[in-house]
Amino acid sequence: MRLVDYVGRGIGAISGAMVAVLWMLGLWVPDTGFELTGISFVVGLLMAFFALLAVIASVRGHPIGLVVLFVASFLPVGLALLDAESWIAWIGRLNVAYLLAAALIWLGRRGSGSRAVVEANAAPRQEASE
Repeated sequence: MRLVDYVGRGIGAISGAMVAVLWMLGLWVPDTGFELTGISFVVGLLMAFFALLAVIASVRGHPIGLVVLFVASFLPVGLALLDAESWIAWIGRLNVAYLLAAALIWLGRRGSGSRAVVEANAAPRQEASE
């Protein structure tokens, strides 16, 4: 089950890095056909920041963080980009990978028994303090 955890971390990190690159491409390269001005530019920067946070959450193995970032990035923007007819639709598709990565990390942790080790180490400390 440890392998499932690592696969989830890899999927999350790769998809987050790719989304960050796609947002930066859309923001800074004028020939992409995706022009953002005003508040749309700020939202694009925020989505690129969320993608970098998804990379960090994936590498650190935080499935809750990935779910929060999925909701924050997919529901307002990624869902609207899914039906785009250009390369920009990949942003929405890769945002869905955050949810997949979170599920795999959670399943990998659940099956590895890491919580049992944490609970076993925490039990003697509680008895010693009483």
